[in-house]
Amino acid sequence: MKWREASGMAVPLAAAVFLMLPIFTSSTGDIRHHGTSRARGWRASVTSDVTANNSVSNVTAQLGGTAYLHCLVGHLNERGQVSWIRKRDWHILSSGKFTYTNDERFQVLHGEGSEDWTLQIKFVQKRDNGTYECQVSTRTGIVSHYVRLQIVVPEAFILGSGEHHVDLGSVIHLICIVEKSPTPPQYVFWYHNDRMINYDATRGGITVETEPGARTQSRLTVRGATLKDSGNYTCSASNTEPASIHVFVSEGSNKMAAILRRNTSAIHGITSSITCILLFASVLAHFVVR
Repeated sequence: MKWREASGMAVPLAAAVFLMLPIFTSSTGDIRHHGTSRARGWRASVTSDVTANNSVSNVTAQLGGTAYLHCLVGHLNERGQVSWIRKRDWHILSSGKFTYTNDERFQVLHGEGSEDWTLQIKFVQKRDNGTYECQVSTRTGIVSHYVRLQIVVPEAFILGSGEHHVDLGSVIHLICIVEKSPTPPQYVFWYHNDRMINYDATRGGITVETEPGARTQSRLTVRGATLKDSGNYTCSASNTEPASIHVFVSEGSNKMAAILRRNTSAIHGITSSITCILLFASVLAHFVVR
């Protein structure tokens, strides 16, 4: 049997009332840790009593990824019904295999003979964060299971203080770290100002090495730095806010020191001239007064 989805389907008034009744009569509003939570989800047998009611499981999904909220139901009879409700606004997302939302990111996955009634949410957003209720109708009442969905946003940063100074002809070496990413990023792109430089064959001397993992590291190496290599450098990973640092390429520490000495001497000369003028004015004023 194929999965079917009826987004925005108009529900007859009588059916809508029938569907809403268990929601308002069964939900207690509190979330308590009863029953057993499994790795793939929660299992309820509709032939048993409701002692497993209000059990809770947790799901973590990455921003922009796909979240799977599992609800395992065994021995569901013809009168049984599985529904998914979003707790923050009490919106009925699905009943059986039909969805009742215009948001096409939501879909119920259930194969014939399967005990798993999975609520799939594609391209998850920050506003999807929260609690969802899997509600199962039984002969003795309603059994509810709650899934807490947490949306995490990966963070990227470049090691350093926001500025990086190198000498002319030396090597620019930058390291970008990507954290809080349940799924390692598929790529990390580096930009010099607005130009992507991962595969810059024209410039040459550029290498990018990325080690994916729970704490992904991407290393940018630019050999033979020139004055044109100065500017803003940005690392950007999938589903991650970019991180930037400004690189300054100078003509060498000796010349910079000479420039500083020259500026210091000039300031010292100006200060001496001002001192002489003030001294002369003081002497002149002394004679005028006399």
